[in-house]
Amino acid sequence: MHAELHRVRSRELIREAEAYRLARQARKARSALRSLPASTRRPTPRRLLAWLRG
Repeated sequence: MHAELHRVRSRELIREAEAYRLARQARKARSALRSLPASTRRPTPRRLLAWLRG
């Protein structure tokens, strides 16, 4: 029983860490986009946006 709880909690922690990493990447990408001139920006593909929303 204890091992199963440990496994479940480990999976939750991994999921939380992955979500945190993705959020940091998104913030970093947004700040990088702001530094680009407006003419070089391209719209984000809809499939990527849908994937990020989950």
